[in-house]
Amino acid sequence: MERALTDGLRREIFEVVEDLKRYVDGGVPVGEPPPEGEPSFEEVSREKFTSLASSKPKGRMLSVDASFYPLLSGNYWRVGVSRCAYVVVEVQAGRPIVVDEGFEDHVFGVVCPPARRLYEIWSRLRRFESELALQALKSLNLGERDFCLLDGAAYFGGAKNFLLDLYEEAKRRRVRMVTIPKRSLRLLDGQGRDLLASLSLTGERLCRDGSLRETWIYYPVRVGRVRGLRLYAKVSAVKLSPSSSRVFRCDFVDYMVEGESVVQAASELAYLSRDARCDGYPAPLYLAHRWTHIPEPKLIEYEEEVYRSLEEKGLLEELLREAEAASFRRVLLGLSHDYQLGEEIVDY
Repeated sequence: MERALTDGLRREIFEVVEDLKRYVDGGVPVGEPPPEGEPSFEEVSREKFTSLASSKPKGRMLSVDASFYPLLSGNYWRVGVSRCAYVVVEVQAGRPIVVDEGFEDHVFGVVCPPARRLYEIWSRLRRFESELALQALKSLNLGERDFCLLDGAAYFGGAKNFLLDLYEEAKRRRVRMVTIPKRSLRLLDGQGRDLLASLSLTGERLCRDGSLRETWIYYPVRVGRVRGLRLYAKVSAVKLSPSSSRVFRCDFVDYMVEGESVVQAASELAYLSRDARCDGYPAPLYLAHRWTHIPEPKLIEYEEEVYRSLEEKGLLEELLREAEAASFRRVLLGLSHDYQLGEEIVDY
């Protein structure tokens, strides 16, 4: 059931209005450039492929994901809403069952040059996901048999990554933390092509000649450095479903690699990736993503509240003129609202 506008959301909308007032009065801040990452070149090696036999997880699987919907957009600013959701899955009688779930909505704005905008949005989503995951780790009293699954690469610490507090709490509890981006950039094979696609093709050939199962892990994967970001994990690529050719980057946090078999953890993920609807993605993360959907009536409510708050401050007319200048593509597509365009957030 959808909830009324909370005091927290009203405070967030107030902060959005204040940020946009500073923009109207003083213009866009210059800021730092977004992180730049080195491409990673991996010569595909047969020796790094290991077959996976799906293994029933013994603990709970906490998964967290966040969406973003733009509500009002200019060339140098954007206001939107995120739904950050979690699900907890447990295997009962051989079937994965959702035993807990929930979500939080956040309205926020970013004011920055266009080249930095996606990074700023991505950073906010990471903070929301971290806070919700940390809260769930504690309230559910997760331990060493349990997983915490996140969408993204395993960068922690600093103002723009997953919270270091989340990493440290998971490490203290020995929770098995795994991060899986929906899409990965900068991972290339030796010829400069998409590594995950190359691994999928190579794995399929090995499967046909009988030397590899239909589910497998490729480990480790060499990853280039990203300026300003620290990776707290060993990186692999996994094919978790026999019915899908899709391969995902999969980061296992460093303390987990030290004390446990990566192959065993991947085998438990494979057990929860057999549903064809998930297309090779672990079912708990798939379900968390489904929970991040915001119905259109709620989006319209948030949009109207943002407009009303900007109008009360005398900012709406000028900002709508800027939004008009930035929205011609939406008009050509015959769309009425910014949230209908969506926003693709790419991980670093």
